[in-house]
Amino acid sequence: MHLQGILCLQLIVASWATSIDVIHDYMLFKKITRVVGFSCGGYENDQQIIRAYNDAGILVSTETLGPNIDIQRSLRTDYWNLGVFVDLRCPVVDKDIVNIFDEASRYYMFGHLHQWLILGRNMEHTVRLLNDSTFSITTDFVISLPRDDGYILYDIYNHCKHCGGSLSITNFGTWDRETGLNVTLLESKFSRRRDFQRIKVKCAGVIVKRPVDQDLIEYLNERNAVLEDNWAKFGYSLLVNVAYMYNFSLETIELNHWPPNDENGPLMSGLRDQLFDLGYYPSLLTHERLDWCDVTLQVWPARTCFMFRTLPSQEVDMNIIFRPLEKKVWYMFCVLLLVMVLVLRIIFKSEKQSHYDETVFVIIGAMCQQGTRSHPSYFAVELVIRQIIIRRTTGLPFEKNKLSSRVAFLQTFIFGILLYNCYSAAIVSSRLNSGQTNKMNDSLASLIRSGMKLGAYKNIFFNILLSSKTADVEYFREYWDTIPEEAKFQPLMEGIRGIMNSGFAYHADPVIVYPVIERMFTNDMISQLTEVHLLQRSALGLWSAPHGHFQEIVKIGLIRTYTAGIRSRELLRWSSRKPYYNKIKQEASSVTIIETMPILLLLIFGMVVSLVICILEHIVFRTTLVYANRKK
Repeated sequence: MHLQGILCLQLIVASWATSIDVIHDYMLFKKITRVVGFSCGGYENDQQIIRAYNDAGILVSTETLGPNIDIQRSLRTDYWNLGVFVDLRCPVVDKDIVNIFDEASRYYMFGHLHQWLILGRNMEHTVRLLNDSTFSITTDFVISLPRDDGYILYDIYNHCKHCGGSLSITNFGTWDRETGLNVTLLESKFSRRRDFQRIKVKCAGVIVKRPVDQDLIEYLNERNAVLEDNWAKFGYSLLVNVAYMYNFSLETIELNHWPPNDENGPLMSGLRDQLFDLGYYPSLLTHERLDWCDVTLQVWPARTCFMFRTLPSQEVDMNIIFRPLEKKVWYMFCVLLLVMVLVLRIIFKSEKQSHYDETVFVIIGAMCQQGTRSHPSYFAVELVIRQIIIRRTTGLPFEKNKLSSRVAFLQTFIFGILLYNCYSAAIVSSRLNSGQTNKMNDSLASLIRSGMKLGAYKNIFFNILLSSKTADVEYFREYWDTIPEEAKFQPLMEGIRGIMNSGFAYHADPVIVYPVIERMFTNDMISQLTEVHLLQRSALGLWSAPHGHFQEIVKIGLIRTYTAGIRSRELLRWSSRKPYYNKIKQEASSVTIIETMPILLLLIFGMVVSLVICILEHIVFRTTLVYANRKK
């Protein structure tokens, strides 16, 4: 009996030694740097495990299998892969082993962050102890069973147990004393597990306009004039492509009721409670929703805005005369004008030819390009010929015989030509850009200050948009709450007719508004369309249940739809283009009387002043003449 006990003890020691080698080789193959083990206990065994892993540069922690193991404390990891081994050959009751697997499932520890290795006696007993309710395509779970003088390893996973999936057992490799670990399953887990064998996946989305007598699947695949559900149709089309890639079927669920005070909606609530696996309705990303569910990928570019027409101004703008040049340019022009008057006065005085008033009129004539021909450049050439070759001028109150006066006079007119051309070019540029400069900037505060009447299309996500914490939206929400409830929302066609009139801004999704605008608006009306965003350009995401079985595979599938061009094709199919208008025709519009009124008023003002001065001169002349006759 004593000899028999010694032999049994030696066999146990030898078995532990080989088990340590199996665990060691497996963790090195998986490139794990941190390991937690549940062993049979014993100081020597734990010391052998720690020594073997420390020699390989792996941090290891061991615990003795028992009834009171805190799985969350032992196996929690958020940022790196953690290796876990469990020895089921220990003299421990099955209940304690089941508790370990149940707790691991409760805290979702069968994902890609945990690499499990189970040392079992036989497959039937080991599988009976497992809890595979949270197993998925990302699970790394290997069972090692003894065979002759080595071990055989099996890869275990389940796509989705509650979807009807079954446990799959695949040969992973072998281990023996001479060759060590021999892995035969080298293909990536996503490639070898991509066939989901037509299991049913529950996907839900918000639908608001489906006819009662039409099938849901038929409606989601149909492209018709009803555009309110295009977000859901787009998301569903992407999930259909992903389901085809990985061979699973969709159990499609329609959500058509959204409680008024529910900011997150029935889809997010259902995913949080794991009533559905996936959502095919693209939704906004908010902090609260990220706490409830997981985002697979952002797929739908969305925005909403207030639309209205910006009509040409009907007010006379006297600044149009001065706007082509900046204030600094006008200030510098006035300074140079005074300098030129002084310089010419000094030159002309040295020649004893003219007075101050004649000098000023010469400068004014140069600036106004008053020549003998209509084109200023022709006049400049003629002036050069007269000054340099002929050395005389006509139409001026003096004769210039010295070189200094000719140079000063010539540079004055050249300066006038350059200023004249710059001013003319600025006038043309201002005229071409007048339609853009009059449009309101993209600000809700500017929209409120404009005093326009506001309305909106009543959709299910409008209250979510108003719940944004940005300063611009909060300021707008305070104003929106002051509007009577019956005046806030209008039907789509009524709102678009309101846009056709000035002074009304209508909020809606451009996807449903653009096709109607393109049919009803003229070219000029489309060019006058202005948008102020409530929801800035954002990318809405498709969502999955928290720690869902299909989170990773749907993300990979959606990325493949990007690279294959499927997403771009579906985006063109379910979105609406911006209304087209002829820009060339718009830019060639005629100058209106309102735009020319400042220039006409300037002309009339000059004529009136001239007439008044003329009358005053005649009065003074006659008064002086009468006084002189009486004096005689």
